[in-house]
Amino acid sequence: MQPTNTVRQTTYKRDHHRCVACGTTIALEYQHRRAVGMGGSKQRPKFEDGVTACTWCNRGFEAHLQSLALTRGWKVRRHNPLANHLVPVFYTFEHNWFLLNLDGTRTVLSEVEAAEFRGLAGMYDHEEV
Repeated sequence: MQPTNTVRQTTYKRDHHRCVACGTTIALEYQHRRAVGMGGSKQRPKFEDGVTACTWCNRGFEAHLQSLALTRGWKVRRHNPLANHLVPVFYTFEHNWFLLNLDGTRTVLSEVEAAEFRGLAGMYDHEEV
């Protein structure tokens, strides 16, 4: 299911209208962090369920950038039981880690905090996206 216009626009604003991976400001799309394929999800995405990505990076998250996307929180493994707001996201253009809050904002994390959260998420890395 596609995000509402409010979720999409709030996501773009939160991400400073830049691709989280490469930082470009052109050809931006809403990127679902957790796969919704095979008929999609019955629930509309919330603020913490997506990030802003350019067309090129968005496609790459499912292909040649998949490992990096999982490591940096741009994607979350399908069967990871952690809620999306507990999986930190690395913003390349800001060189910083953040948690995506339920209200459409984000909270900066130190490297140590991000590593702790990523350790929890990494417990499920053996599964497919």
